Amino acid sequence: MENKPTQNKPTIINTRKLFIFNLHHFIKYVFGGQVLPMIAIFAATFVFMPFSTLAFGFIYIVVMMMVYKLAFDVLADTASGNMSPMVRENYLVTNAVAIKVAVIAVLIEVVLMVLKTKGYSSQIQLFFLAFSTFVTPAIYMSLALSNSLRVAFNPIKLFSMIKTMHISYFLFVAFWLATIMFHERIINPFIFDHLPVFINGIVSSFIEFSLLILNFHIMGYILFQNRSALDLKSIGIDAIDDDEIVIDAVETNPIHENIKRLLADDEVERALAMVIELKNSGDNSLELKELAKKAMDMKMYSPSNLDVAEKIHRRLRDGLDSKALSLLISHLDAGKEYVETSPEDVKSLVEYAIVANKPHYIPALIKDFHKKYPYHADIVPNYFLLAKTLYNDRITRDKSKELLNYIIEKYPGDAYIAEVKAWYKGILLIERE
Repeated sequence: MENKPTQNKPTIINTRKLFIFNLHHFIKYVFGGQVLPMIAIFAATFVFMPFSTLAFGFIYIVVMMMVYKLAFDVLADTASGNMSPMVRENYLVTNAVAIKVAVIAVLIEVVLMVLKTKGYSSQIQLFFLAFSTFVTPAIYMSLALSNSLRVAFNPIKLFSMIKTMHISYFLFVAFWLATIMFHERIINPFIFDHLPVFINGIVSSFIEFSLLILNFHIMGYILFQNRSALDLKSIGIDAIDDDEIVIDAVETNPIHENIKRLLADDEVERALAMVIELKNSGDNSLELKELAKKAMDMKMYSPSNLDVAEKIHRRLRDGLDSKALSLLISHLDAGKEYVETSPEDVKSLVEYAIVANKPHYIPALIKDFHKKYPYHADIVPNYFLLAKTLYNDRITRDKSKELLNYIIEKYPGDAYIAEVKAWYKGILLIERE
């Protein structure tokens, strides 16, 4: 396992400048930190292309989804003022963003096809292609911040965003098109004419992915420049008043950074496994010893319910439902009781437990909810979810019906009671057949 720390020189980025004057910083970003190895790994999958077209097609789709997820993480991360090439998985961006990018591409192709089949002139088709090319970066920026195709396609919001960014946006579109043309018209012909079959696809995709990350990094930079006018604070991005972003000089070891992230996510066992592997490979650095100590301390530490509940609450607030549920499961499996810091956390955890097919944790979550929060709006929805879970197991179906009867009798005026009655009536009809 390669374990060489890299030295990042101190950098001050003056974000008042147009992006073109900070281009050397953006190129350095792509070839620094954890961005470069991730691009290299994605590009390396092209080695499978000669073996099986079908398998490669599937691998290519998966890889492109991962590349776009990384690109949008970079965009959102940069928009928040993080110019360091240690990319954080951003809560604004979900894994479905790559599918939404595919939807955007398909919609553009469909419109072009309709224009062609309906007999519209080539000038109109060319105008639409130019227009869609011009607005696509704005659509991507809006999608990264909203995670919504509806918002991303809102013409008023797009016009407002482009108008706010003004010269920077027009200059970026020209740069973006130039990089695409450079890759397709110059790089690719040269690569595929002069490099062996097993290498050309890897090199071409490496350059393509690098240019993609470069462009998304610049888009995030432009958003950061216009953070006040675009009111990024309203969507949870902390306001940074200083236009000069400082990246301190630190020695970073990519594997050590991965261990730190695992520990931050409470994945102590995986972190310890990496520590042991590094020690066996000869890493005796002080940083690794400190990480090993921290990992062991975390493994031996028995957190209080309050510690766990607050951490779960923060993860749910940040949209990290999967990590919140994992922490809850570890806590409950250790034989400890969980008492939430906020009643709203219960419903979120229950809903995700159903999605994750972990229904056996639901009763512990909802236990005595109506006693703890006698006037809360989630009483009926929570117990209804529990009733559905109990009904899915033949052994507990009678308990499910008892719970449904209790809900209907106890909360006849609740907003959800009609849905409860309809579902209960439905299962009774099915049982009679």
